[in-house]
Amino acid sequence: MPGRRKNIEQLMERNPDAIMRILEREEGILEIEMGSDTGMIDVHRMLKEDLHLQEEVSGALEKFYEPGHASNGGVVGHEEDVDDVYDADEHKAKTTEVRKNRETGGVVQEVVPPENFSHVVGEIYRSSFPRPENFDFLENRIKLKSILVLIPEDYPRENLEFMERAGIRLFQVGMSGNKEPFVNIPSDLITDALEVAMNPENHPILIHCNRGKHRTGCLVGCIRKLQNWSLTMIFDEYRRFAFPKARALDQQFIEMYDDNTIKGTAAKHRWIPISW
Repeated sequence: MPGRRKNIEQLMERNPDAIMRILEREEGILEIEMGSDTGMIDVHRMLKEDLHLQEEVSGALEKFYEPGHASNGGVVGHEEDVDDVYDADEHKAKTTEVRKNRETGGVVQEVVPPENFSHVVGEIYRSSFPRPENFDFLENRIKLKSILVLIPEDYPRENLEFMERAGIRLFQVGMSGNKEPFVNIPSDLITDALEVAMNPENHPILIHCNRGKHRTGCLVGCIRKLQNWSLTMIFDEYRRFAFPKARALDQQFIEMYDDNTIKGTAAKHRWIPISW
């Protein structure tokens, strides 16, 4: 470890903008050739494990951002993406608007799916955050039994009331989305979420985060791995739902996720193969 750290420090002294290119490279290639024992170094993992080095790198990266752009104690790139943050005011405003339109007869009540809604496999579905105009669709068309939410914030009262009336069970595995350079979805949380999503006793089930893009995309990507999809197919699906904000770290997470634990659980309970 000391030798690897020395290599990184030398790189920072000679060419600090190389660190920036490594952390933001589109394809998420987070290893660079540094002459170590293996010939390759996982820069992202090293920075995550070494807090002192992380502070030094963050200081170097700040030179490439406008003043005030850094947040969370100066760690650049750690600020939340608007797609990841659940906005209670936005949700409440939409709820009020829908109710007002229905009460005044301003719109014809329709059965509308949530944004980014799609069938995944079997009786597993995905979408963005459901709103009141989506409730009829989820209850009467999909006939949901469960909802798996991947945000850490409290679930809104309107949604809880709907689920209680409809007899829908809520599962919450809260997680933050992947962010460069130091924020990663914990693998054990994805495993926990997969155990809920794959259990037939919870089907039909809807998986959602805020926009139905990144955290949901990571979870669905891991389901696809269990279905033996190729990475090309998995990433193509991920990018279509995440557009225009596909994240290299999400795709790296899907590729590197160790599914041995969930495979063991699924085999024990006979959840695999997943019905198409």
